Amino acid sequence: MSVARRLPSPIAGTTALRAWMAMLLAGLLLWFASGPTHALPLQDGYPGPVIIDGSVQSFPLAGRSIYWIDPTGQLEPDEIEARQDLLPWSERTNGQRVTLGESAALWIRFDAWVQHDDVHWELELARSGTDHVALHYRDRHGQWVRQEAGDHLAVSRWHSPDRYPVFTLDTRTEGPVRYWVKIEHARVPFSGELYIHSHPHLREQRIHQQFLIGAYFGMALLLSLVALANGLVFRDKSFLAYAIYTGVLALSMAASLGVGGQFLWPDSVVWNSRAEFILLPLVAMAGLLFIRQVIQASWIDRRLDRMAVALSIIWVGLIVWDQSEPSTASMQALSAAGAATMALTYALLWSAWRSGERWVRWIALGVLPMLLAGTLPVLRNFNLVSSGFLSQYGMVLAATIEAPLLIYGLVQRSSIQHEARARAKALALTEPLTGLTNRHNCILRLHDALIRAQRYQHRCALLVINLDNHEWFTQEHGREVGDRALVLTGSLLRTVARDVDTAARIDDRTFALLMEGPVRPAQAVSAATAILAGGLRPNEQLPVGATLRFKIVIALLPDPSIELPMDAQQHLAWLHDEADNLQWDRQRNIATVNF
Repeated sequence: MSVARRLPSPIAGTTALRAWMAMLLAGLLLWFASGPTHALPLQDGYPGPVIIDGSVQSFPLAGRSIYWIDPTGQLEPDEIEARQDLLPWSERTNGQRVTLGESAALWIRFDAWVQHDDVHWELELARSGTDHVALHYRDRHGQWVRQEAGDHLAVSRWHSPDRYPVFTLDTRTEGPVRYWVKIEHARVPFSGELYIHSHPHLREQRIHQQFLIGAYFGMALLLSLVALANGLVFRDKSFLAYAIYTGVLALSMAASLGVGGQFLWPDSVVWNSRAEFILLPLVAMAGLLFIRQVIQASWIDRRLDRMAVALSIIWVGLIVWDQSEPSTASMQALSAAGAATMALTYALLWSAWRSGERWVRWIALGVLPMLLAGTLPVLRNFNLVSSGFLSQYGMVLAATIEAPLLIYGLVQRSSIQHEARARAKALALTEPLTGLTNRHNCILRLHDALIRAQRYQHRCALLVINLDNHEWFTQEHGREVGDRALVLTGSLLRTVARDVDTAARIDDRTFALLMEGPVRPAQAVSAATAILAGGLRPNEQLPVGATLRFKIVIALLPDPSIELPMDAQQHLAWLHDEADNLQWDRQRNIATVNF
């Protein structure tokens, strides 16, 4: 018995995204075009034999077949045949839903007359997950021919191993053949459609479908590996949760679309019948825990966080119950838990959305299609809608749309977090307001520069710059404008400094520029002049008419005429004192102390 497809998944520009959507739309159009869309006219009165003359390559049996429910499920085809005129047959219409008991069986009867034997014709039940399907008919010698498929059999034992149950029709052309289809499908309403295809048409349709489905699974595998690598490298639990969610979702889609039984576990009877019952509840649980982890629910709303944990524990209990004692009640409980999971996911996303974080909105937009698609299986489980294209493939389409949006949101989230960590780590080396090197790191670099200058017999330059009117900015326009002036000074120093130079802030209003040697006196004076001129340029970030005024002291180091040890801190203190003295000199803005 297969239920995974019927359980909901909780999980609800750029040029690349537009290209992806265009490819998806083109694939859907191709898929729709390859599907059965032709119908044959009904004969007058009771449905007569379906005439298969090759003019139409694919058509449904809705309206061309009759059905009856055997409440015991024990009758064999010869018994049904013997009593067929006494049974209350009804015409089977498109989208008809039938609820079968634990032991009941649905019998469908139709007649088909193949006019030419040059092409083989096949009967397809266009849905996976049916418990057991058997086709019966009498051959030309009057012997019963039986073909079987369904989740209660290993796919390798099906008459025609495929994604869906497929049976071969008799090749006789001398007259119509009567076919009997027995369907067993407990706990969930059955509404699958039967189609007759020519063998070439069905193969072509499968090729188109497998191509699109393969694209999804390839994308899912790639994203799972990328997310796993990011989670391990950056130790990000959100990426690990996404990798688990995407991997379980891909496995559940493989089970619900039939490709799992066809390619992954073709010889397993037990797992083929239980895979969907286990995997889609795990998808619901993994999706809920992924959302809880990525939005940090414990910080947003502790009540919703506790509800998510409790519901995940309930999912485990329901899976154990359904596997140990499968029943209609356990099926309904799983469907109810799916609905509760979707409602809780909506609540978590709404709480996160209100935070205003951009990455949260990408996550919410990515999850939304999956939430909407997950509604259809729940409605089908409660017998409110019939099986159809969207109920079969809606979650695959939603997962295809969801994947790039979720990975983009996770990358944005990771970038913000890594940027915050990088800034925190950089505080040990940089000054937080201006982003320049801090005093301690400036002294270390100056020490290394002095050693290199002595070793290679050249000189470096040290400029100490005072923002002379910082106090005026603060007193007249407030602390914010004063800080803005410091930030602009830092930006100006970065534009003047070369790649090998070091710009630093050494106290409230004093900066330093270490120019690595060899440096000539004219180069040091030119740099100081550029700083002075840059500060005098009008800037719209400052009050109208205000400019940055600097006092700059320059020294070439080491200075052999000055008795100073190779102590960077003493050199910096010496020039700092010279800069303080310069502020009282109204005639000069640049002073050289040793050249």
